[in-house]
Amino acid sequence: MFALVKELSELAGPTGHEDAVQDWLERRWSGFATDVRRTRVNNILARVGGSGPLLVLVAHADEICLMVKSVTDDGFLHLWPYYRDQLGKPPRWFTPLNQPALVVSSSGNVPGIFATASGHVVGGQNSQKDQFEWNDWFVDIGVRSRDDVESLGIGPGARVIWNPETRRIGRNITGKAMDDRAALAIATAAGELLAGRDDLGYEVWLASTVQEENGLLGAASLADEISFDCAIALDVGLTGDIPGPDKRDFPSRLGAGPIIVYQDASCHYSRRLTDKLLGIAKAEEIPVQRAVFQNYGSDGAALIRRGVETALVTYPTRYTHSPIETVDETDLQYTVNLLAAFVLTGDQGSDVPSMNTGTNS
Repeated sequence: MFALVKELSELAGPTGHEDAVQDWLERRWSGFATDVRRTRVNNILARVGGSGPLLVLVAHADEICLMVKSVTDDGFLHLWPYYRDQLGKPPRWFTPLNQPALVVSSSGNVPGIFATASGHVVGGQNSQKDQFEWNDWFVDIGVRSRDDVESLGIGPGARVIWNPETRRIGRNITGKAMDDRAALAIATAAGELLAGRDDLGYEVWLASTVQEENGLLGAASLADEISFDCAIALDVGLTGDIPGPDKRDFPSRLGAGPIIVYQDASCHYSRRLTDKLLGIAKAEEIPVQRAVFQNYGSDGAALIRRGVETALVTYPTRYTHSPIETVDETDLQYTVNLLAAFVLTGDQGSDVPSMNTGTNS
């Protein structure tokens, strides 16, 4: 599982430019799925197999990013957020400074660093400034002029992501884009586990969507491609197991199993599917957590708006929307096990054939 998460999370897939991730998934899913298709908006769909109600496991390919809005005469890149900015300045939750950067354009990827004036050159009135403005931040790609930047194919509209290595730290996996590449790793592992079996209780599909971070746009058109009966959206789960958050608001924790979500800021998820997932987890002795989430949304809301009954299953994640998103490998494998058991049960209660997959992969 670690190798799969590392490979997926280190791909560059900013919102609106998810091609590298979708290309990888198209190749990998073609190795076990019978029907892999790419939609007009660049979603990927793959049929794993089985018969019965059409079930889709949905995760998103995009990661949060910044946009190049202008280039200085000296070759520095000024930035703008990927979302509709209502504050007029960087929010507290967004902290890319002093991180490795990768500029993603149609001409290729160029490394750099997120920077701002610091140390000895910051003094006087500037030293009293307690809130950054967008124009305080920039990306340094090691060139000396605007012409140098343009020769690399970089200009306004290029995306910029933070770009640390994904690595193990103790029991944890830490890196960028666990939101939502760890979910794509889970979907891939589940698809490979289920492919070729003749006892699936659903016709199972996988979907990788674009622009989830930009208003759930990709998922909104999945129902135009295939009339799915139900869906399980896969995404990061919020935890309060670090200093700072109030555990009354965020009671879930890393290492305690997948989180089944009843409601978030966008919608209420299917009570029927949610209860079924809980029953299966109990029958299979898979540890799970229950939650409602604040300041959160998922592709599931877009699917419900299109008439697809949807549950949300998440894996506990610390430091979401940061360069150090952190997950526990055991939680990811338990999520695979839960999805596989759900598929084998079909639409009939919770008498679950055992997968005997263990907790490590």
